[in-house]
Amino acid sequence: MSVPALLELQRLLMSINGVSAAPVADFLVGEAVRAQLAPHASPDEALLVLEDGEELHVALFLDESVLAQLGVAAGAPWTHARLAGFCTAAEGVSHFLYLAHRAGQNGSVSQLELEAQGELDKYLTVLLQLWATGRRKASPELRRRLFQRTVLREGLSAPERDRYRLASALASACARALEARYVVAGRLEGLLREVRRLYRLSGGEKLSALAQGQVAWAA
Repeated sequence: MSVPALLELQRLLMSINGVSAAPVADFLVGEAVRAQLAPHASPDEALLVLEDGEELHVALFLDESVLAQLGVAAGAPWTHARLAGFCTAAEGVSHFLYLAHRAGQNGSVSQLELEAQGELDKYLTVLLQLWATGRRKASPELRRRLFQRTVLREGLSAPERDRYRLASALASACARALEARYVVAGRLEGLLREVRRLYRLSGGEKLSALAQGQVAWAA
C-alpha cells in the first residue's frame, strides 16, 4: 500500500475544496472488516459509518488494487486501469472529507450529496493533474470517460442504481459548466473559488446548483 500517495491524494482534494481533516490513512481498514461490517458494499471502496449517540465512527476501505494505481508516475498515461483505480480512491477520500466537513459543522449529509460530491471530485482531481502538465484541453474527453462510459456494478438495488445515476448526472452537469466557464479560458483561480463555494452548499440548494449548471454563470 502506498500511504504517501494516498496522503498526496488527500492533500490535493483538501487544496481543491479548501478543507482540512485528519490523515485518511489512519482510518483505513482491510477487506476482513469491510466484509464483516458491509458485506454488500463495493469490493473496491467503501466508507463505513456508525453513529453511536453523539459519536460518529468512520472507517474507509480501499482495495489493494485501487491503492496500487496511486503509485503510478504522475506523467504516465491515463490508461483505463489507472483512471479507474485513481478515481475509486479519489471517491473514497472525497466521501471521508465531505463527511468530516459536514460533521464539523454539525450538519447532516444525504447519500446523494455524498455521491454527487464524490463524482465531481473525481473529475476535479484528474483535471488538475492534466492542467498541471499542460493538458487541460483534455477535459471534454475526461468528462466522457467519467460520466458517459461507466457501468454500474451488479447487485445494486433499484434505489441505489437510481441514486448513483443521478449523482453522476449532477456531477456531469456541473463539470460541463465548470469547463465552459473556467477550464477553456484557463481560469484556475476562478475554478477553485467556484468549486469551494459549491462544496459549502448543502441539501436541496447544492443539488439544485449542480443540476442547473448555475456555475456557468457565476461571477
